[in-house]
Amino acid sequence: MDNISVYCDNCYVRNAIISILGDVKNNSPHNGDLGVFLFEKNWLHETELAMILNCNAEKVIIFARETLLGFFASLVFPEHISFGRFDDELTSMRKVLFEFINPPLRGLFFQRRQCIAKTTLTPNERKITSLYVQGGSVMHIAKSLNKNFKTISSHKRSAMKKMGISSDAELMHMGRIFLMMNKELLRAS
Repeated sequence: MDNISVYCDNCYVRNAIISILGDVKNNSPHNGDLGVFLFEKNWLHETELAMILNCNAEKVIIFARETLLGFFASLVFPEHISFGRFDDELTSMRKVLFEFINPPLRGLFFQRRQCIAKTTLTPNERKITSLYVQGGSVMHIAKSLNKNFKTISSHKRSAMKKMGISSDAELMHMGRIFLMMNKELLRAS
């Protein structure tokens, strides 16, 4: 398992996944580097996002809870990153890891798993979220974009719902990560 790196915020879950990976990897012809990230919590630090983006593995899979997967669905990740549900049973996670490591055995290249939401933020939602996280109030954003207060508020609520966020405090935290992700993508292109 020299070519598999595992990051998890829970040492017991990390050990269970390493054990599963050992079993799955022994039956695998795949030799490339793999990265596995598991997030038990419902939020993400900027440093953890940086670890994901800076991971040099050939393929990366992220297991997270439903709320965090909803947030991930609002971001645009590179194609080599796939997703799975952290709150699934270990047998389901084992199956996902098997398919992740052994795509030729399934007859297909591992298809990128969608998070829980197939929708992404609209350009208006993305812009309003970005302005809000940068410190603009809904009223100030409405004035600067020459839009109605209710329209801006509606776009903000819709973006929050798509990202699985329920409070303004969560939006500010996740929004900083959202902005960081967009800056990384702009820098990469």
